[in-house]
Formats: sequence, C-alpha cells, structure tokens
Amino acid sequence: MRYDMHVHINIHGDEGEMEKYEYFAKMNRLDVVGFVIHYNPKMSRKELRDYKDFVYSLEINALSGLELYYPVEKIPSGFDFYILHFSNITVDADILSSFRDIIIAHPLSYGMRLANSAIPIIKRNNIGIECNSAHYTSKLQKFYYDLKREDITIPFGSDAHTPEEIGAGFEELQRIFSPFEKVKRDLILKKISFYKN
Repeated sequence: MRYDMHVHINIHGDEGEMEKYEYFAKMNRLDVVGFVIHYNPKMSRKELRDYKDFVYSLEINALSGLELYYPVEKIPSGFDFYILHFSNITVDADILSSFRDIIIAHPLSYGMRLANSAIPIIKRNNIGIECNSAHYTSKLQKFYYDLKREDITIPFGSDAHTPEEIGAGFEELQRIFSPFEKVKRDLILKKISFYKN
C-alpha cells in the first residue's frame, strides 16, 4: 500500500485545485493521502468543518489531519490523525508522556532533538516518527534504522504544500526503506495513520 501522510491542502485554492490533488495522488499511485493544515487555536469550528468536508469530498481515499505546534494546549477532536511539530527543543520522556496515537513530524528538523529517554514512551504511547522526504538527508539514515530496530512506526510524508509535490522524494526513500507495497492495509489503518483516534 502506498500513502503520503503529510500533504498540506489549501481549501481556498484556485478553481480546479481539487482535481489537481486527485490527479497527483493517482499519478503517484497513492492508495491513501493524509491531508493536514497548520492548526491555529483561533480557528473556528466552521473553518475546521469546512476543511474536513473538503478533504472528504475528494475522489480519492483521503484522511483529515492537523499539524499541531508544541506546546499544545488542546487537541481538537474528530480528525483522523495528528502530526506534532517541534522547534528548538529536546524532546524527552516528560514531554511525550502526555501524547498518544500521534506522529512526530519531520524529526531532527527545525532545531528539534530526540532524547534517548523518549524511546520507551514512543513505543508505549503508539507514537510514530515520520520519515519526511522534504527534510530527509543521508545523515538521517542511521537514525531511521535505529528506530526500525526498536520497532517504532515510521510513516512516510512528503510535506507537500502544492498538489505537484505529493509523493515527492518517495522513490529515493523506497530504495532505503521497505517498499510501500509490503505495508498491509490494516497496519495503515491501525498503526501508521492512527485512524480515528
């Protein structure tokens, strides 16, 4: 199964933008696309509802997610998955102990560091560590191999901000990590996308 769990979507885009998201998802043979918006606590319920309605109106298998910025005061309910953005901080066990069923976005970017103490909490609380193609460098290869050895979930995301960027960089990642086709659908639903938490 092929998927991209980190695609930013603009619901107020140009006419025809919806079709572009569908086109590029299909062109990249993606079975599931996880769309996200940068969450701001000032967003109204209507804005969040409009976003979800837009995602579910697409003619592809689409999920609605939020990119949350740490520190997080309150996580809005009702989304399919959540990704967590850290900046200029060492993420340790204390920080992660209050999070469950969430994906850490683009790890080791934006000044984020991951303490060894976080690993047991990540495993216990079903926290995924994204492999983000937009931020991937060969220096991260050992980091991801160490996560795989710990049996930590590593969902793929492109961090696309335009329809044309959906799935960008995945060909290189597939040469390094297990191909998408080996991932079973139930694993996507339960472990990678943290479906309907």
